[in-house]
Amino acid sequence: MTATATPPVQDRHAGALELEPADEQARGELLAAVEQLHQAEVLPFTGSSNGSVRLRTSPDRVLLSARGLRSDLRPEDFGVVDLEGTLRSGWLDSHVQPVIAMHTAVYTAHPEVNAVLHTHSTNATAFAVARRPIPLHYEPLLYRGLLEEIPVTAYGRRSQGDLVGRVTDALEAHGQTKALLLANHGLLAWDSSPLSAATLVVTIEEAAAIILAASPLGGSKAIPT
Repeated sequence: MTATATPPVQDRHAGALELEPADEQARGELLAAVEQLHQAEVLPFTGSSNGSVRLRTSPDRVLLSARGLRSDLRPEDFGVVDLEGTLRSGWLDSHVQPVIAMHTAVYTAHPEVNAVLHTHSTNATAFAVARRPIPLHYEPLLYRGLLEEIPVTAYGRRSQGDLVGRVTDALEAHGQTKALLLANHGLLAWDSSPLSAATLVVTIEEAAAIILAASPLGGSKAIPT
């Protein structure tokens, strides 16, 4: 018997993107954060990255980038989803749909969080594929509110829905962290605004690069307490 191929996931559309003026401002902040990430050159694989911002008029809904964090991201390239993952307006590329639950898990666990970014920046992702946490050896990480090493989740396949379970487990185990390394995958980081989340991502990538560069010199050292 010939196996039946699984049909590809299709792009999802839910009508025109509907935003209140305050939410349009939040979208503008997310677009500015994406520009900041491109200027810092931490988005080498833009089609695999994504970002979201909590809507100000409806805190139980988030605006999610529809087609990665490309440099040509347009104001219409977003979808509004609720915390259950239902698309309410706008659209989402088929490649983005499996990560919706990853974003909503963070917003559900942290009501104070207003922006989530997922990237594959080279040095941070090197730690993720090595399944090694990024130690708190670079002082600027402290200034960004990180109080412990950036932990690594257990491995989970995005296509099979396992990844969100690993993220949820890590959120429960590390309640104070503002970032997770997704095993064999990339970085997930969040903060109170898109711009502060972008600054956090840049700082994490910077820390990862410096810690890796310190390896031939005997390795990075812990900050004295």
